[in-house]
Amino acid sequence: MAEAFNRLLQAVRLQRDAFVWMDFNDRATADGLMFVVGTRILLLLGFGGSILGLATSGLGGLEVLFYSMVNAIVFWLAYAGLTYAVARFLLQAGGTYAIYLRMTGFAYPTLLLLIVTARLGLPSYAAFLVGSVWFLAVVTRGITYESDLPTERAAIAAGGGLIAWMIVASIIGRGLI
Repeated sequence: MAEAFNRLLQAVRLQRDAFVWMDFNDRATADGLMFVVGTRILLLLGFGGSILGLATSGLGGLEVLFYSMVNAIVFWLAYAGLTYAVARFLLQAGGTYAIYLRMTGFAYPTLLLLIVTARLGLPSYAAFLVGSVWFLAVVTRGITYESDLPTERAAIAAGGGLIAWMIVASIIGRGLI
């Protein structure tokens, strides 16, 4: 467990060693899932949600928790796949879906910045933009390592995956992240 947190710190600091480790360690996928779930719980609590009590929508806390976890996991799986598709098929880059899944999982905790930006009183779109920049930077760094793309093209892949997710999410009617 300590190894995963060490690699998380390296990833959020955009250090190459974290992405090399993710590339050669299959266990990193499960660690990425753990970070997605843990971050979602912290986001739920940070935005005033309730896990065990009643939520303002009338749903029980466990229902809110379940919905939130499913939403986070669907985002994780879909964003990684969409980003992989943009990099692989539009930008002709290399790499595998598994490493994109790992990169996204390790980038997900940076979304905790959403809590800070929302508390600053920024409009929701601005808080989303500011909170997502670090997430996209981590994914961009991972794509640069995995796919041998220049940083600009890797950023296009990371941003393209997010734009594709927003389109898919608006079609299916789910939250963005």
